Amino acid sequence: MPTAGRASERLVWAVDTLAVGPSDRLLEVGCGHGVAIDLVCERLTTGTLTAIDRSPKMIATATRRNREHIDAARAVLEAVALEDADLGDQRFDKVFAFNCAPFRLQPEAAFGAVRGHLARSGTVHVFWDARGFAPDRTGDLGDELAGRVRQGGFSVDRILAEDLDPVPAVCVVGRP
Repeated sequence: MPTAGRASERLVWAVDTLAVGPSDRLLEVGCGHGVAIDLVCERLTTGTLTAIDRSPKMIATATRRNREHIDAARAVLEAVALEDADLGDQRFDKVFAFNCAPFRLQPEAAFGAVRGHLARSGTVHVFWDARGFAPDRTGDLGDELAGRVRQGGFSVDRILAEDLDPVPAVCVVGRP
């Protein structure tokens, strides 16, 4: 179990999987407590991270946790649901979400909301932990998520799985 000051193994793996470059522009959907924000922003120099979450309480917690990155203009946080977010003319190199229900339950709407905000070579990374799946069925979760990515109108670049503590996790990388 992670301590308050330490990132969970799943979020460290997720951010490592993103291969964040120093000038990347990222969007995190469903940032929760803001742990991934810190992990991403540590890798940025001229890049930025926009993080949204539908819960004002989560954004307040994430803001307290990441004040240094916000003050340095590496991170912008907003309490808003993906479907209501006004991202203007922003373009992102990478959009990512971990256990974010709209990408699994409403893929057409979720992927549609980010499609116009991806840079030319941009990717979407949908991460999900395999709670509720038997350890030997993690691949089924990857296949299910890949189906959702395709249902959202994206092609699947790759499906990754990692045996993490306490449960495995998968990542599906998609492109418009």
